[in-house]
Amino acid sequence: MSTRKIPVIIVGGGPIGLALASELGWHGIACELIEQGDGVVKTPKMNEVNTRSMEFCRRWGIAEQVLDTPFPPDWPKDVVFVTTMNGYELGRVVRPPRQVRASEHSPETTQTCSQTWFDPILQRFARTFPSVSLRYNTRLDSFEETPNGIIATVEDRLTGIPEAIEAQYLIGCDGAGSVVRRGLGIAWEGHGVLGQAVNMFFRARNLLESCGKERGTFFVPVDKGGVWANIRVIDPHQGLWRLMVNETDIDTKAENIDKNAYLRRGIGRDIDVEWVDMNIWRRQSVVAASYGRDRVFLAGDAVHQVSPTGALGMNTGLGDAIDLGWKLAATLQGWGGKKLLESYDIERRPVGKRAVDSATRFHSAQSGWGEGLDKLEEASAEGEALRRRIGDILVGNVGREFRTIGLQIGYRYDDSPICIDDGTPALPDDAEVYHPSARPGMRAPHVWLKAKAGEEPRSTLDLFGKDFVLLCLGDESHAERLEKAADARQMPLRYIALDEPEVRAIYERNFVIVRPDGHVAWRGDTIPADAGALLDRVRGA
Repeated sequence: MSTRKIPVIIVGGGPIGLALASELGWHGIACELIEQGDGVVKTPKMNEVNTRSMEFCRRWGIAEQVLDTPFPPDWPKDVVFVTTMNGYELGRVVRPPRQVRASEHSPETTQTCSQTWFDPILQRFARTFPSVSLRYNTRLDSFEETPNGIIATVEDRLTGIPEAIEAQYLIGCDGAGSVVRRGLGIAWEGHGVLGQAVNMFFRARNLLESCGKERGTFFVPVDKGGVWANIRVIDPHQGLWRLMVNETDIDTKAENIDKNAYLRRGIGRDIDVEWVDMNIWRRQSVVAASYGRDRVFLAGDAVHQVSPTGALGMNTGLGDAIDLGWKLAATLQGWGGKKLLESYDIERRPVGKRAVDSATRFHSAQSGWGEGLDKLEEASAEGEALRRRIGDILVGNVGREFRTIGLQIGYRYDDSPICIDDGTPALPDDAEVYHPSARPGMRAPHVWLKAKAGEEPRSTLDLFGKDFVLLCLGDESHAERLEKAADARQMPLRYIALDEPEVRAIYERNFVIVRPDGHVAWRGDTIPADAGALLDRVRGA
């Protein structure tokens, strides 16, 4: 059996594996991604790239590609509660169309970009780096840990030829049934299975027009049984929709599902559609007991199984990939300390648990209030009053899963060993409200910078990327201490001085060190005498 050497092997070619390969390639690190499938996404598991994920795409320089997908730019992302698509509208969570790019706290906002478009964008981006290899139709059979790294045995599924690959690190981005996680013997923790759901994809052009409904992206049918499904437009140009039924019997098989009956219940009448695909899946609420061990790490669905309520699954996984990616790069480049990779579990596991718990609460909010709805579709004063009351409940309670800016960009690494606490109190962690702060561990806040004539506006977020950044927002005394200390450690540190009162007001200190992932590592009004000790701490030495 032939043997090759590569610094990093990534197992799993979904969006998280592709994001990790891209991050490593962006930093100049050689890696090989192996995926047992062919890399073609026929129907999507995810449909929204949230605000934080869009910021990562902006950091890579591919946000414009996400904005340029076939979903119409003027199509509102509204969430609409209805009795049926052909029936009454009960309430609406208004969300702007995708052409509205920025939001209050970010130069980006959540964008509708289904996996059928997003995965190819990441594939193309990863392939721009000569150091990245994407190998499809290749399966991981086994791996073993050695004193110096990992030996993985893989098989080409088209030829049946096995191969051994030596690597310094192995990363499992291989989903809920992760071979890598099971190989490490890492168990799930949490609620477990919440139920079984079914996705049914169909084509029906002009569906909204035929039902007399204003445009929206996500329709939630509610009848006397309460919230039981959602109907989402995937590609308006192609008339592609997805009907997700929230609960089916745990032993239901695909051949026993009456697709037309479910569709009739959601639409409110019989319609002819072209059925495209169907899949049955289990809704889980679990987090891995550990995000890795020694030279083997896990990311994405391999470590957190998140109910899709809130669109947190893929987006949380993308954060895993960025966090792990820059730390692997720093370690392999020689300037990252021995404790840097240890911080990955400490930082990301609480974020994964936060996402899982939040999504589980959102899912629970869809049930338990559905009694007394028999007259919901009745054309009477009593029916109208009931619809108004229920509509307010739906928008207020169930609608919370679509108001999650605090969840998206407000996560923080309060207990991280590589972020230095400045003694300020932790801010509220609110799913719906983001509290901007440059407190160490938090995402460095967005502020628009003053633009010169003829220049495109820039955000503070555009200052951060591959390197650590030392922001100077006031007295520059002794800044050279940090620069010299970074040079001595071959640690990439860029010095940026800003005369921007709005930035100073929100960052609150003269000096702020921002990590490559855009999180604040340290801030203070003076540079400490032992600048080297400060840098050793934030680089995990």
